[in-house]
Amino acid sequence: MHIEELTPIKDVYLDRVSKEVEELASRVAVLKGRFAKQKFSAKLEHYWELDYLRIRFAEFKWKVEALEEADDLQIERAQVAVQVAWKELTQAIDVLLREIPETVESCESAM
Repeated sequence: MHIEELTPIKDVYLDRVSKEVEELASRVAVLKGRFAKQKFSAKLEHYWELDYLRIRFAEFKWKVEALEEADDLQIERAQVAVQVAWKELTQAIDVLLREIPETVESCESAM
């Protein structure tokens, strides 16, 4: 592949990442809604997982920014870094969606 062909590929990839982030935002909204319904003790129980999620999101953001700034020689490595960060972020969200029940009642019955 020629170097001049990589920049359009980067733009297409960034567009796809942008769409995936929009989809992820809806899952985060569900998570926030569930979390808002929980009692304080349940919120404390998941504090570290939420902190881990925040860290994963920050790392994903940094990787996307690095991809945006990447020159043609760095694109492939930056894309791989974005993919890894994306996987870690989505896994962290999936874990919390499984662990935080939809209602307070299901949380209390789980204890």
